[in-house]
Formats: sequence, structure tokens, C-alpha cells
Amino acid sequence: MQQDTTQDGLLNKRVTVEQPTKGFRIAIDTIFLAAAVPARAGQRVLDMGCGVGGALLCLAARVPGLSIDGIEVQPELAQLCQSNILRNQGGDCLRVIEHDVLTYTPPHPYDHVMMNPPYHDAARHDGPDNPQKLRAHMIDNADMQAWIEKADQLAGDKGTITIIHRADRQDELVEMLSPRRPDIRIIPLLPKVGVEPKRIIIRAQKGGACVTICQPLVLHQADGKYTTEADTVLRDVAAIGFIATL
Repeated sequence: MQQDTTQDGLLNKRVTVEQPTKGFRIAIDTIFLAAAVPARAGQRVLDMGCGVGGALLCLAARVPGLSIDGIEVQPELAQLCQSNILRNQGGDCLRVIEHDVLTYTPPHPYDHVMMNPPYHDAARHDGPDNPQKLRAHMIDNADMQAWIEKADQLAGDKGTITIIHRADRQDELVEMLSPRRPDIRIIPLLPKVGVEPKRIIIRAQKGGACVTICQPLVLHQADGKYTTEADTVLRDVAAIGFIATL
């Protein structure tokens, strides 16, 4: 196991997480996902497939006063998530539920649902040898559809679904989301200016049927350092806004 520290955290401290040295590991996608959820104090949030708790801890660090549940089916990751919640003194507002997210039924809907689902279509890619990493990274299209349908069930009528995923699967995700949450906004995450995005953040909710491509977030400068915009998310707990292009 390895401990890592990221951005300013709960109770004005740094968020410290323990995670496997091999297998499932937190990436910057986790932090960008948490930064894009439009949560406000007093609301309830669900992290589908929370792993060791990176996204829920980052969101709690940015927005005090939330109640956040994480669902994780792999026992070893759920145990690490619980340890990370206690390590960061989040026991009063955060909890992890060891459960298959597709069969989870909460007593009340959530105001926001966020997910960093497996990225690779099992029909198109060979999976990693590590079984924990395999489960975290591989999913077939039918399972992705099931995740979207479940997220729609778990989010309230006025709730949002926020997803970070591969840019080349944008059309598939829009097709899955639009019958349920047709008001869709998309932020491309550009590795550098002029480079095609590898990741996108999608926010979907009920309302007018419209797909809006928002202003992209550029992650790196020409010298490889993070841009000011990306750095404020990664280090200063800044939110990511879905701003429509002119």
C-alpha cells in the first residue's frame, strides 16, 4: 500500500489517501470529476464505484456540509475507502457502502451522482493482468448502459449526473444519457492547446433537450507544466464551470 497527499482537504488539512501500490490507483481524472459536480452544502451526493474514496474526499474538501456516499463492490477497495474517510476525519459526512452499484437501492434519491466508470470497452481492448485493475478499467457497452440507467434512477428529478470518460466515447455516452437526462453539457479536457481531447466531463440533467459543448479545459502548457486553470483545480480546490462557448 502507498499513501499519497492531494489538494487542500477536509477541516483545512491535506487529503491523505492510502491506495494499492499496484492495481487501482487515483489519477487526476478523479480530482477533475469532483471539481465538476455542482453540489451545495446540505445536499446528498453519490459516487458510483468510489474505489479508495479519492473523488468523494476531494468533493468534501471543496464543498463543506455535504453528505456523500460511495458505493464500491471490491471489498479491499471499500475497506481502504473507509480507512481514508476516517484518516481525513470525514466520518460525520462521508460513508462507503460495500455493494454492487447496480443493485443498490437507497431510501431517498441523491441531488448529484458522479462516476468515473471503467474506460475500456471489453469488446475492443485486452484487459490488464491485475484482476483489481481489470475490474476497474474494463466494461462492455451493455454494462455501461446499465450504469447510466442506474445513475438516472439514483438521481432525483432535479439532480445531475456527472461523468468523466474517454473523449472517443462521447457519442455513445450522449446516446445513453439523452433519453433520460437530455440537457447535456460537455467539457473537453485538452492535453495541450491544439491537441485533441483524450477525456471529457459530461453533466446531464432533466430539462431542455440540448447538447452543449462548453469551453475546453487545457491541462498542460507547452513545457509540460500544468496550466493555471488546471493547477487551481488540482491544488487549490477550485470548481470547474460548464461555460458555453460563444
